[in-house]
Amino acid sequence: MNRIIILLLSVWFFHFSFPKDHSFHSDYGLEWCYFVGHLESESGNLYGYELSFFRLKFSDGKDWNPEVFPVHFAISDFSSQKYKNSQTIKRTIGGLAGYTDQTIYSGDYRLEIISKDKFHIFARSKSKDLSLDLELQGNGKILIHGKDGISIKSNRNPNIFSYYYSYPRLKTSGKISMYGKLEKIVSGNSWMDHEWSEKNAKSIPTLATGDTSWDWICLSDEFGGDYVFFRFRESQEVPPEIFGTYRDPKGKLTSWTEPGQIKMEFVGSFWKSPKTKIEYPLHWKIQYPGGEWMVSPIFNEQEFDGTKSTATIYWEGGVVAIDSKEKKSAKGYLELKGYKKPKLWWEF
Repeated sequence: MNRIIILLLSVWFFHFSFPKDHSFHSDYGLEWCYFVGHLESESGNLYGYELSFFRLKFSDGKDWNPEVFPVHFAISDFSSQKYKNSQTIKRTIGGLAGYTDQTIYSGDYRLEIISKDKFHIFARSKSKDLSLDLELQGNGKILIHGKDGISIKSNRNPNIFSYYYSYPRLKTSGKISMYGKLEKIVSGNSWMDHEWSEKNAKSIPTLATGDTSWDWICLSDEFGGDYVFFRFRESQEVPPEIFGTYRDPKGKLTSWTEPGQIKMEFVGSFWKSPKTKIEYPLHWKIQYPGGEWMVSPIFNEQEFDGTKSTATIYWEGGVVAIDSKEKKSAKGYLELKGYKKPKLWWEF
């Protein structure tokens, strides 16, 4: 108990400093900077995308081993319901990956931090038939999670936490290419998530250890409200814990951290991936104080097989949501991590 109290006291005084904190943090073992968005092209086609920069370094108990930099990249063609992704994992050897206060890069994937509120992201698959080149402009309204940016993932185990902020409603323009078709992006909004944790860890980071899993969703409604909801499971043997953050159109921030404040449950049947045979719950009902979101995927086949980079398979895709009580709609992204292929009856 004393160790937990000391841990919490040590992190409560943390404060973000931008634009410096947009980049990676060398003192921490696990980190990701993540962009998703809903876009419209000059031709009227609708797209979604994911571009996630990861940083991971393990410890042998005495010294840090070299860092590795996986990247996940995907484009969803919402108009034709087509999905394509790519990935890489690089190290700093030979200058193939790295970071400064202004840049994060790994192979042909790059984030340029132009200022506190402006970013340039670039991605190109190895096959060169999937690419992205986008400018992102923020409105100055960064969303801080938890208490001063400390996001506790489990009330049962407060040692599982991250430093966490989001940057919703990044106005987006540029170009994307999918299957060789180049599209000019004339409007759209992106969402940035940035988390890091595990300072001076002596093993694989706690947040990603063992059977940890989560269901996470970000939503931006039509009136200017932004939401994050997530169900975190420390293991498959314990019930999930549910947390949420809401910022209203006037900027008022509400955090839901206590049991029972939010109900987040899947509805309908599971979707079974034809490639991995993993079953995912893609339709959700989220009850929060004052409203209820009914969330649905724009289309089902948005599964990311990251076994060649981060050794994870998850569902990550664009969603829409309706709140009939509050008479509003929203767009966002849903991530489902930790679902596994069910064993057949003859497997042990």
